[in-house]
Amino acid sequence: MPFDHSATYPAGPDEVLAVLLDETFLRERADALGTRVQDVQSVPVDGGHRTTVRLTTPTAGIPPVFARFVGAEVAVVDRQTWSTDGGTGHRAVVEVHARVFGRLAGVTGERRLVPSGGGTRSTVTGEATVDAPLIGRQAEAAVRELAMVVARRDHDLLRRWLGR
Repeated sequence: MPFDHSATYPAGPDEVLAVLLDETFLRERADALGTRVQDVQSVPVDGGHRTTVRLTTPTAGIPPVFARFVGAEVAVVDRQTWSTDGGTGHRAVVEVHARVFGRLAGVTGERRLVPSGGGTRSTVTGEATVDAPLIGRQAEAAVRELAMVVARRDHDLLRRWLGR
């Protein structure tokens, strides 16, 4: 199930990317989402940069139809691999996954940071998928909604970090 979120920031793409790669920001982002951080890494790779955040998130508030399958919390891995976009912006491959009872649920997609009117336009596009027969489509809708909540909270925190 696809999703799309766009936002603008009054800072250049390099400055926005520097915040998105900062380990302290990544920890605060997890805290803002009500998750517990297990590990945060932000390392250079292949001419770009990769962030990996391993966290545990409570499942309170998920639709009751799924609660019995999930338990009280679930381990999540959020990986973003950044590179230049060939111009003055940046591009990340985004992978956020959880394994629940041997089934994979998550989001794969792309985030772009491009110059726009003296600042940056950030666009996140992706696809929510859940490998579960019978309830997969319903679960994908729930994952999609969660991805949109995360994108909005990420936007709010990023604006605060940029101080504007």
